Amino acid sequence: MAALVLLLLIAGCTTAAPPETVLAVPAQPQKYAAIVVDASTGKTLFEVNSTAQRYPASLTKMMTLYMLFEALESGRVSKETQIPVSNHAAAQPPTK
Repeated sequence: MAALVLLLLIAGCTTAAPPETVLAVPAQPQKYAAIVVDASTGKTLFEVNSTAQRYPASLTKMMTLYMLFEALESGRVSKETQIPVSNHAAAQPPTK
């Protein structure tokens, strides 16, 4: 029993990373981009690589943007238009 405890203790010590190693990992990888803007003030609250050019992740996103820009240009919607979302839709889990 003592040998098992000693073995587990040694294994735990050899696999744990020292604090310096954990802190050396960058908080925001360069491959990601993010931006958070306060809608009422327009102030940028957080950004990482927000000005870097990126490719859209899907054709669906490109088509959604195309239709949005078309609606903005024709005046059917504005930047202040609020889009209603049902409670059911808001409760759905994110998809990948």
